Amino acid sequence: MQYQDIKNYIIKYKVPIIIIICLLLNIIVFISYLIKINTPRPAFKEIKPLVSYTKSIQYPKIKQIKKENINPSIISDKTIYLTFDDGPSYLTEEILDILKEENVPATFFVTSRQIDKYADVVRRMQAENHTIGLHTSTHNYSYVYSSDENYFNDLNEIRQKVFQITGVKSRIIRLPGGSSNTISKKYNPGIITRITSKLTEKSFYYFDWNIDSEDASGNLTKECIYANVTNRLHSGTNIILMHDLSTKASTKDALRDIIKYAKANGYTFAKITKNTPQIHHHINN
Repeated sequence: MQYQDIKNYIIKYKVPIIIIICLLLNIIVFISYLIKINTPRPAFKEIKPLVSYTKSIQYPKIKQIKKENINPSIISDKTIYLTFDDGPSYLTEEILDILKEENVPATFFVTSRQIDKYADVVRRMQAENHTIGLHTSTHNYSYVYSSDENYFNDLNEIRQKVFQITGVKSRIIRLPGGSSNTISKKYNPGIITRITSKLTEKSFYYFDWNIDSEDASGNLTKECIYANVTNRLHSGTNIILMHDLSTKASTKDALRDIIKYAKANGYTFAKITKNTPQIHHHINN
């Protein structure tokens, strides 16, 4: 076939050839789309969290302290206790707004850092029927864990602050770093064993957690925090560790979706009281 014949052939069949090429391209695109939508994908991109002081808990070592004479009607077999450490902060009001809109109670383990600045927020916690627990006044490990006396001085300071603001003398405790922390060994070997025993003797109730949102680990996204919580929910008591700090907006942003997921899957919410089954970590000091 001569060059001119080829040229004439192409000109003659130019339009049909273009149509065929377009059809083939559309078919390829459509097949690629079908493959994409039918390929299972994880709900969230897996994010390897940074090492956090409050994580690395060996969950098989966690024990639940059974309570006597608890009315079973107030505790379901799938109960969630939302707990927020280290507040109040400027984010606390937004957290309270979400809890109010979703009609969910929570527990706030507060510190003295900004409690005077946000005294009205602490009063709102009480007015909206949340539990105000005691975390620490200073959150300074080297001071708090240097002696039994310093620990209880620090505890009494935050307890008195809460009492002055709310009129409530709280007996609900969470130790700085949790009862399994090992940083206390650096300052006073055996102190956690001693102070937890004394807390019980003094009729305080200390609570650790059995679900870590890992929001203490760097700047996690709200999607990662959501996955860390929802993937670990189980039957029985779920005490969830989160943080109420100005640097933890992602925790606040994940909260509503966590609540909605839990409700949709048959979980109920409660605040921590002295009758709540206590979750205790294995004491390492």
